[in-house]
Amino acid sequence: MIRVVLLGVALLMAAPVMAQGGGMSDEYVRERERQKFAKPYGFGVELDLFGLFPYFDQWQQVAADGLGSDRVNYAGDMNGTPFGAFLDTDVRLRFSWHDSIELGYSFASLRQFDTFEETTRWNGFIYPAGVDADYTSDLHDMHVLYRRDLFRVGRSSNFSFFIQAGLEWAVIDTQVGSDDFSAQDNRERERFRELLPWPALGLGFVWDISDHFALRADAFGGWEDSFPTFQKREGRRVKQSVLSLTARALFEWKPVSFFAVLVGARYRYLNVELESKIRHSEYLWFSVGPEVGIGFRF
Repeated sequence: MIRVVLLGVALLMAAPVMAQGGGMSDEYVRERERQKFAKPYGFGVELDLFGLFPYFDQWQQVAADGLGSDRVNYAGDMNGTPFGAFLDTDVRLRFSWHDSIELGYSFASLRQFDTFEETTRWNGFIYPAGVDADYTSDLHDMHVLYRRDLFRVGRSSNFSFFIQAGLEWAVIDTQVGSDDFSAQDNRERERFRELLPWPALGLGFVWDISDHFALRADAFGGWEDSFPTFQKREGRRVKQSVLSLTARALFEWKPVSFFAVLVGARYRYLNVELESKIRHSEYLWFSVGPEVGIGFRF
């Protein structure tokens, strides 16, 4: 009797596995997947919209006219809160089973009004201690990446590994000023306008756990050291140095085929320097934290 009960339990436990496989052999599943990927893909669009809620750090400095610059920090010097909510969006254009292009954009805007606790040098100007401080930082962060899926593994080819390459670019607008002690010639503002796009490389994977659940992770970054911008400011040639890194892990739930709920975490580090013989501007952005969003699949 005990043997009969144990046999029944074993059959019940095995039933979902057999149902998942549909009673199909490994050879049949592999052939079905081979035929699937042999068909033309057509064209697909994936749109993801995120809200980011990270811990972040941000500072900026501008040395000019032979006067050095102090590093002005949003949280440390301006007493800003190092937690925020920002927007991020990604659009993926897929034109084959193995090839796609991703367009990404995120925006972070900081405003803080405080007092200079000590004498501060900025863009060839000196703010005395005790005057009010107006701090601004706007970061438009963009990338375009070509992605190539190298191989798929798993019984249903549901795990794919990919590499990606492309360009990153940032539009940066910063300001350190004071209503009590106005700078001349708009020196409170630095726009990093000579900054050019820089190359980026990355890799990642996608694990389609089922028709409704997926896990994906990827990372990409770029580096340049004293790369010419082919531009001049104040008659001097400007060079740029960049260190950039982005990493993301994301869980995706698709209750229906065209809509997804996204939950994950994102890391971003960006350090930009523009330098000539008489000017040195530097900007840093660092953030890490959770993100939630929705996605549309067409």
